[in-house]
Amino acid sequence: MSKHVLVLSPPFRPNVGGVETHLNDLVKDGVGLGINFTVVTYQPLVTKARGKYIEYGKGYKIIRVPWPRFNLFLALERLPALEFLYLFPGLFVVSFFYLLFSSDIKVIHAQGLVAGTVSVVLAKLFNLKVILSTHSIYNFPDVGMYSSFVRAIFNACDHVLCLSHKSKEEVLKLGVNKSKVTTFKYWVDQKVFRPKNKSFARSKLGLPARGFQCLFVGRLVEVKGVKELVSAARKSKSLSFVIVGDGPLSGFVQERAQTSHNIIFPGRVENSDLPDYYNACDILIVPSTHEEGFGRVILEALSCGLPVVGADRGAIPEAINKEVGILIDVSPKEISSTLSKLSRDRSRLRRMSRKARVFSSENYDKSNINMITMHY
Repeated sequence: MSKHVLVLSPPFRPNVGGVETHLNDLVKDGVGLGINFTVVTYQPLVTKARGKYIEYGKGYKIIRVPWPRFNLFLALERLPALEFLYLFPGLFVVSFFYLLFSSDIKVIHAQGLVAGTVSVVLAKLFNLKVILSTHSIYNFPDVGMYSSFVRAIFNACDHVLCLSHKSKEEVLKLGVNKSKVTTFKYWVDQKVFRPKNKSFARSKLGLPARGFQCLFVGRLVEVKGVKELVSAARKSKSLSFVIVGDGPLSGFVQERAQTSHNIIFPGRVENSDLPDYYNACDILIVPSTHEEGFGRVILEALSCGLPVVGADRGAIPEAINKEVGILIDVSPKEISSTLSKLSRDRSRLRRMSRKARVFSSENYDKSNINMITMHY
């Protein structure tokens, strides 16, 4: 009999982001291992994309809860208590009624703290096992009610999976039982994300055939360093900046692209088209101004042989090494200076590119799913 896992996650496809892509891979590759999944999530809370309220596929079912948007998700990211009150009810109510009529589910896999809290309550009611994955650096306070609450949730789980060593350190610092806490890694399909001919990729996407092209892929929100990147682009007229993504700052980027010849804004693109963008460009820039959880786009880029310039923050330093990437303190001046130097040092760029694919295949292949499924 196949194992049936209930995945609880506020974001899921067609929302765009590293967590969403990871969960899509978890379901797809987990089904290949004989695991069935039911996903309870929200209709996208950040982008305008919409999916079916109930979606069926081979080995999985997705239930998308309609929920008030008003850009509340982004507005409440820095207010944990209010974010909790916003996200908890829909996941809990729908999951509760689903479990009333689903006797074959024995495991809940929660994504993040809100889903983890929902899962702990449901586990008590239905006698289930709870696995909780963290995807962010939370910067928990050392003391206080919030820290005590989070510690209780983590300790109530059967296992906690942290995306980085930095995340694991902050969880253990809370006083969580260390036997329950391990790390895991994202993975990418090395057959999909692979090196291709640069000229062909540029021609296919309609990008300039010549010139040094810098790529950004991610949510268009302030904490991703979008404004710093656009300012850097305006300082670096000899470089081209390809900004791929969607979010509240889409209008801002579109406006700057219309007035700056070196900013190219395709907007939101399908994941299936991302390998072409990685192959068409010369460098990936990840200029996050917050504690980035890991940065899945880094893995995808490296797999395509694309080196990385990333913020020296969060878990980004864990995702790369000095042979395939460069860490910087994010500012328009630092971004512009680093990219300009790289554009003139093509021999270094070629060395980084050759090593990027090897680094990715050694660290981010599909076998990483076992770090998760072994706990089911």
